Amino acid sequence: MLAEAVDIRRWLRDDRATPYRQRLERDRVIGRELDAADALGKVLGWWQRVRNDQSRAPTLGARVAAARRLGSAALAVLGFLIGAAVAGVAFAYDGRSPVNLFTLLGVLVGLPLVLLLFTLLLIPGRLPGLGALQSVAAGMNLGRWIGAWMDRLLGAELFAPQFLGAGSGAGSAFSRWQLVVFSQWLALGFFTGALTVALLMVTFTDLAFGWGTTLHMDPAVVHAWVAALSAPWAPWLPQAVPDAALVEASRIYRLEEARMTLERVELLGRWWPFVLMTILVYGALPRLLLMMIGAWRLRRATRDLLLDDPEVTALRDRLDAPLVAQYGNPEEEQLEAEREALAGPREPVTAEGLVLMIWNQAVPPDRARAWLMQAMGVDAAVVLELGILQGEDEQRSLLSAARREVKPAVRRVIVVTKGWEPPLLEFMDFLALVRETLSGEGSITVVPLALSGDEVHGAERDVWARALARLRDPRLYVMEAGA
Repeated sequence: MLAEAVDIRRWLRDDRATPYRQRLERDRVIGRELDAADALGKVLGWWQRVRNDQSRAPTLGARVAAARRLGSAALAVLGFLIGAAVAGVAFAYDGRSPVNLFTLLGVLVGLPLVLLLFTLLLIPGRLPGLGALQSVAAGMNLGRWIGAWMDRLLGAELFAPQFLGAGSGAGSAFSRWQLVVFSQWLALGFFTGALTVALLMVTFTDLAFGWGTTLHMDPAVVHAWVAALSAPWAPWLPQAVPDAALVEASRIYRLEEARMTLERVELLGRWWPFVLMTILVYGALPRLLLMMIGAWRLRRATRDLLLDDPEVTALRDRLDAPLVAQYGNPEEEQLEAEREALAGPREPVTAEGLVLMIWNQAVPPDRARAWLMQAMGVDAAVVLELGILQGEDEQRSLLSAARREVKPAVRRVIVVTKGWEPPLLEFMDFLALVRETLSGEGSITVVPLALSGDEVHGAERDVWARALARLRDPRLYVMEAGA
């Protein structure tokens, strides 16, 4: 899915050089031939039709997917080496002083759990008061460097700085969940290395474990903690549950000089099943569960990354463009449309579900309809003139009337506005009202015009695009007047 998402987004950006009328005709024909009912199936089916199957060179999407697999493998190997090295030190036993359980489990279980909490901070998006901490958590994640490498060397454009950490939107969700998955590859490699070394040490050395602390701690309290930790596996693996006698006999003192008896050494070695199960259950298992959840959410985030892209939103509108009702004999015009593969009507046509709005007298209605006919080859079912001077109640009333007039439902709204004016808050509120009252799940296209009525300069269009992006509406986008 990632390869297709990268390739489709890049291809559509390059396809903007194609005149809009030509794109509409091409995609409307393909949309009629697709059997898929869901949006993702339609987009992928369209991609199968338009991509160049003759090219044997790896696409950007294929390279990005391969780089992600390589990065995941590299993190797993790095984690294995770190885990093996840390476990080798933590399990070090010179035959004189037993391995301290508090130190061992603190290094191999406690510290990874703290790091797990930092990873969990990436999941919910921006939290009030925790934005700085979430940014730190993203910066500490080694997967961030894999993502930066993919962006810098491949031009993937998936891990922009504003996406990392606690942003919002499809791009941010994808980058956050990808960082979560990357970090789990590192963590699972760490615990695999640690458990491998632990098994080797248990098999080939005579380990002895004990516990000791400067604080006054009753062995009964330690046994209660041990019993609580052992609860998940106690019913089916009782040999991995230390009893009170073992806890009592395992207390050690650093200044203790008396040599242990063979019986006590053998007794202290019985801790190893508990140690391995603690590392497995409280260290590796949460990471495995988070990996599974992260992989599932990453697939959804990749889907949203594709479908919420503005160019893909416009593509879906073109794929779903309804059949137009021509003026005249419907049967003859339907036959003509099929013969010409909808190559463009010769007379005015009305697109079902299309509402054209003119904001603040940007252009006269007849000129707006002429532009719509020239750019898209269709006429609007309803044309509305709205502006700042109208109150919200009047705007809502006009929008509600238009919704009742358009049958069967409003599928697309095109708003023509003055591109040389800044996108004011009144206009943003108006778009929110349109979404609430009229459009529902349909798309809203804003067309900013210059003083001459032609398309605005690129810098002005970018201003509008950035302003509209703050509304976080995946089906709201800007269209060039000359497209």
